[in-house]
Amino acid sequence: MRYLITGGTGFIGGHLIERLVAEGHAVTALVRSPHKAKRLEELGVTLLPGDLSLFADEVDLDPVDVVVHLAGVVAAQDPDQYEAINFTAVVDLMDCLERQAWSPKRLLFASSLAAAGPSPADRAWTEADVLAPIEPYGEAKMRAEQTLKGASFPVTSFRPPIVLGPGDPAFLTLFKAGMSRVGVRVLGPAQRLSWVFVDDLISAIVRMSEDTRDGDYTYYTSSQEVVDTDRLWNALRRALNRSILVIPLPGWVLSLAASVATRGSAVLGLHNQLDHKQVAQMRAPAFVCDSEALRTDLGWATTVGFDDAMHRTADGYRKLGWL
Repeated sequence: MRYLITGGTGFIGGHLIERLVAEGHAVTALVRSPHKAKRLEELGVTLLPGDLSLFADEVDLDPVDVVVHLAGVVAAQDPDQYEAINFTAVVDLMDCLERQAWSPKRLLFASSLAAAGPSPADRAWTEADVLAPIEPYGEAKMRAEQTLKGASFPVTSFRPPIVLGPGDPAFLTLFKAGMSRVGVRVLGPAQRLSWVFVDDLISAIVRMSEDTRDGDYTYYTSSQEVVDTDRLWNALRRALNRSILVIPLPGWVLSLAASVATRGSAVLGLHNQLDHKQVAQMRAPAFVCDSEALRTDLGWATTVGFDDAMHRTADGYRKLGWL
């Protein structure tokens, strides 16, 4: 098949493109940075120069069978970026595809478990539950999902939880904290979490891209194995083979730290490692979802356990020289 990928130079996009090329598919990738796209060129990927603003223009795109929209912003310096990148740019992409002389067989949109918001402490979200995001990132993803339901072509929105794997920049902060032998968690009961290993997520995306049904679908894409923050820190100790002191802090202390970090990074022009979005997510009792619908509808199954995922993520960071 022919694929158009946004976010192809990112963590998930890079893994997806390698899988698609290995299976013999033709891939076009929207690329903003030629330097980051060197690996894609080596794989034989067709490069579409530009950023997401391209889709707001009257541009003619080469026909493809499937569009996979992975590009987005997870940690923004300016809160308005969540709206601009995670909602407005998605609408621009939908409108751009509507203007083409051809129509995709399916658009896959990478949403997030954050679009649903925190789950109850005693059960997992399913696709039947009402969305209730608690911060701008999740709100923008939710609104994008809702808008895409009006597209004239089939759309599948998928909601990954934490994604583990070699080269993931988002989880690197936790591993670096482990290397420093000091970490923090919110005081009180351990937070319960869903997660997925990147190879299993890629398998889910491929399954969804091969779906020939009409209509719109939404799926959670998580492992059946639920963990909590205590299990997370213990697995990190084993993956790094070192002791780590985890300090429980009241939520208000983390909120104060986020305010200081946000203001300091703005003044110094640095990337903020702890913002209010992250703290809001840390203070929630659980982010747990159930992927039974995807397993039932498309026969998807995960293959990587949590401890193995943590070890493979750590090994990947070491090979990249990040740890």
